[in-house]
Amino acid sequence: MDISIRKASDSDLKLIQEFGSRLLNFERENYDSSLDSNWAFSDEAKAKYLVAIRERYVIIAELDGRAVGFLIGSVATPKPGNARPIKQAMLQNIYVDSSQRGIGVGKRLVEEFKAYCKGENVDRINVSVMAANKVAISMYEKVGFSPRSINLAMELT
Repeated sequence: MDISIRKASDSDLKLIQEFGSRLLNFERENYDSSLDSNWAFSDEAKAKYLVAIRERYVIIAELDGRAVGFLIGSVATPKPGNARPIKQAMLQNIYVDSSQRGIGVGKRLVEEFKAYCKGENVDRINVSVMAANKVAISMYEKVGFSPRSINLAMELT
C-alpha cells in the first residue's frame, strides 16, 4: 500500500467537487442537516475550488495510484496592528474516501500540510470540526492538534 500526496491542478476540479460533495453529504447525514451536498457542483463552488487550487494549498492523496482524498488549506499573514500578530493557517477541508479511512491517509494529508506551513513560517494551524465527529477529533489530536476554543450554536428553527 503506497500513499502518495500531490499538489492539485485545474484538471482535478471535478475530483475535488466530487470529494467536496461526499464530505458535505457525510456531514449533512451525521452532524448538520442544513448542509447542501449539491453545493459542491454549483458555479459558486466551482469558482471557489479553482481559486483554492490556484491561490491556496490543495493536495490530493492517492493510494496505489487512485485518488482517495484531498485537503484544502490556506495561510493568512496578520494585518499590522492585529491583536494576535502571528501567522496562522487554516485547514479548511479534508476528506478521505470511506473505504480508506483508518489506514493513515488523513494523517499523511495533515503531515504534508504541516510541512507546507512550516515552510511558510506559520505559527499555528487551526481546524474546525463538528463537535460530535469524535473520529475526526481523535485523528486531529493524534497528529498534534489540541482543543483551543469552542464554537457554540443555537438552532432557531
